[in-house]
Amino acid sequence: MNAVRAAAFRSSARSRLVRDETWPRLPKHVRLEKVSGVAVDSRGFVYVAHRGENPVFRLHPDGRFDREIGAGLHRKSIGYDLRGAVPLAMDERHWMHGVHVDPWDNLWITDVGRHLIFKFSPEGVLLMTLGADGRHGCTDKLFYQPTDVCVVPSGDFFVTDGYGNSRIVKFNSRGEQLLEWGARGTGPGEFHTPHVIVLGGEGRLHVSDRENDRVQVFDQSGNLLAEWPGLHSVDGLHATPEGKILGAAGLDNAVIEFDSDGRPAQVWAEPGVFNYPHGIASDAAGNIYVAEVAGSRVLKLTPSS
Repeated sequence: MNAVRAAAFRSSARSRLVRDETWPRLPKHVRLEKVSGVAVDSRGFVYVAHRGENPVFRLHPDGRFDREIGAGLHRKSIGYDLRGAVPLAMDERHWMHGVHVDPWDNLWITDVGRHLIFKFSPEGVLLMTLGADGRHGCTDKLFYQPTDVCVVPSGDFFVTDGYGNSRIVKFNSRGEQLLEWGARGTGPGEFHTPHVIVLGGEGRLHVSDRENDRVQVFDQSGNLLAEWPGLHSVDGLHATPEGKILGAAGLDNAVIEFDSDGRPAQVWAEPGVFNYPHGIASDAAGNIYVAEVAGSRVLKLTPSS
């Protein structure tokens, strides 16, 4: 971790984010707890991952509950904080983390407590599991708290791995490892907590190097193309259909819109609006969805002038 952290994000937005207070509409048996991730598919369905019971589910675009994903598959585990020199045991719960919808509307989920990656079909059928349940390592078969997945149009996919290994691993569509890069450090191409990975314009991969207060941009062969420095603890990244990169910074309770050079073009950080935004997504209509860990909420927001 950098000895000196970047300055906190400060509100600088030209527009407002208006929350839809009627969204979502959940049944009584679903109670959100530490919401970690959110994603939207091509049909407008919204996928939510949280760390309570019924940890992964799908919503209709209007916020109505549709179905649970992976019922009977997910289970609780003890999570460990790996940011320091010594692992620190945390709670026993469902440790859902990253949520990604690929170009074919398959759903990818990472479980940092169990060191697993799950791929589900659009109908919620389990298609693939990567990793070994409860075992960690640094091989083509083992991860150490993998945080996120990004699938590109070729079918290849990239895993940020993650809290424990500080690497990115590239696989083909069959789950066979093609290459990896990265190690713990602060230099170019090194990481301290590669937290999320998204596909931006020109096929570039944007990686939130969270504890190093930056985003690093790579091509799909692992070559470093750019560094966006001075970005305080960015938890979430999302590439909108229009090609904008959005971010969520939990420590600063901020949502950010970046320009093409990685500078904050707008920052929404008004006091009392967010409570540790961790995951972020958007839909074709321009609505923004935010997953809050501390607030235990998923928000639907519409930009308004």
